[in-house]
Amino acid sequence: MSSVLLLRSFFLAVLFIKEQLKEPAALFWIVLSPVVTFYLMSYARKPQATALDYLSSTSWFYAFVASSVALFGLAFYIVGRRESGFLRSFVYTKQAKAIFLVGQFLAYSLMAVMYCSVFYMLTRNYSGVMEFSEFIVVVTRFYICFLLFSTFSLLLTLIPVGFQNSSTVFSIFSFAMLAFGIVSINSSHPAVENFRAFNPMWWANKIMLDGVLECLAIVIVVFTLFVISIFVTSRFMIINPVWSRY
Repeated sequence: MSSVLLLRSFFLAVLFIKEQLKEPAALFWIVLSPVVTFYLMSYARKPQATALDYLSSTSWFYAFVASSVALFGLAFYIVGRRESGFLRSFVYTKQAKAIFLVGQFLAYSLMAVMYCSVFYMLTRNYSGVMEFSEFIVVVTRFYICFLLFSTFSLLLTLIPVGFQNSSTVFSIFSFAMLAFGIVSINSSHPAVENFRAFNPMWWANKIMLDGVLECLAIVIVVFTLFVISIFVTSRFMIINPVWSRY
């Protein structure tokens, strides 16, 4: 992609970020609700003190935030713009598709890092002092998790469903990942252990806990699948809104 296209994608990303910031409800749902849940769950247990314990107690929360941004930010707004006619009006060439997808991804990449930073600042002091080096580690792992969920989220946008139905589909997908991930934590049943390998939430939790180097093979797979999903989404992106049948 040329520098001109990247610049256009950047300006488009700025517009998308401004649009997202006008909806404070999203901030509550994606960040504040996990923070409240974290403190409610931590209230009845012994406070954790070390950085490792902090990650152990928050890894699932970070995975949930990453999945929420990917599903209800990146993918959900692609469907919304498709149904509103935005894609049909402005995104109908290969170049326009590339600018739109890159702009959308850049916007929600920055939003994801912002949500991660807010969650870290609101929860870290509970079990110790914030450290910049630890913050960088957390954000790096979190962003890889975001790429993991973005891969599936982009492919879900190819399903020809409307805005309201897509919300239901994304909610079911998110709840299923989280519920099965939590169930698999303390389960030793062979079927559960085998099936959890297909749960993106479980892999995200593993990345948050073990780190990039320990999960290098997983990270390489995530980057590879994400690049493939971008090309597939660009190639088969639905342009006409669902309600347009002519």
